[in-house]
Amino acid sequence: MSNKELEEQLNSDIIRFLDNIRNQTKNDQIYTLRNLFDKYIHLNQADYLMDSYDLNRIVGSAKTKFCNDNMKVFLGERKVPVTQGDLSNLCVIEATIGHLNKIGCLKKLPRFDKREDRLPED
Repeated sequence: MSNKELEEQLNSDIIRFLDNIRNQTKNDQIYTLRNLFDKYIHLNQADYLMDSYDLNRIVGSAKTKFCNDNMKVFLGERKVPVTQGDLSNLCVIEATIGHLNKIGCLKKLPRFDKREDRLPED
């Protein structure tokens, strides 16, 4: 289920919840709300099985990154150079992270701290 579908379903469940709790006791309202929370906690923690479509998207994105990225890449504050051999690995990792984020499998978007090989200007 995509993020958009999940969000639409959550919105309709919230509306239905608000309509249904009017005639419930406090204990039943709490129980109903807890069930709603449990449903979405489960949906957000359930496994996501990827298929050949996902693999093709990741590989295609990695190839695009590899073609378009600057060939001299430095990582982190110490500006450690990425070797030519590791550049393709970096592209695959970044493409995988991007794809997982796009399909809603990541809560935060981890990124590499890429820097240019220049001294900071004062």
